[in-house]
Amino acid sequence: MAYAFVRNALLAVLLLAPVQAQADGGLLDGRVFAGVIGPVENPDLKDSLQFSDRYFWSDICTRCGFAPGLYSAQVTEEGIQFSGTLESESRGLFTYSGLVSDDGAITVSIQWEKRRWYWTSRREIAFIGNLLEGTSPTNLEEIQAQLSASDPVRNPACARF
Repeated sequence: MAYAFVRNALLAVLLLAPVQAQADGGLLDGRVFAGVIGPVENPDLKDSLQFSDRYFWSDICTRCGFAPGLYSAQVTEEGIQFSGTLESESRGLFTYSGLVSDDGAITVSIQWEKRRWYWTSRREIAFIGNLLEGTSPTNLEEIQAQLSASDPVRNPACARF
């Protein structure tokens, strides 16, 4: 009896492992979403979210020093839910939690946290957009090169982040 239980448990793990890997690995890769980002009450800066090679990034956030981050995603009844984090040494942490609907609409809640030695500030930000059909994401290596060449201090949009 115990042997059968262990055998069945192992079979379940082996059969479900590929499904879990597929659920987490790159469901949104190759997609670009155009929209707006900003305070949750009024996102107003044009931006895009790009997904490639299990990474995601925002054009504005990258120009402001936030490195592309790994994301995880899974298919749900509502669409594809994803989450991930973008981090900047000087500007803090953006934690993304979003949903891509079957019609290509995307809504993302972003929690911004910036730690200082004497307090931690937190703000809620939003990204709202739509899938850009026929558009491929920028190459990840190119984004990383742009990141190292960017100067967030001189970019007026970065003052908000």
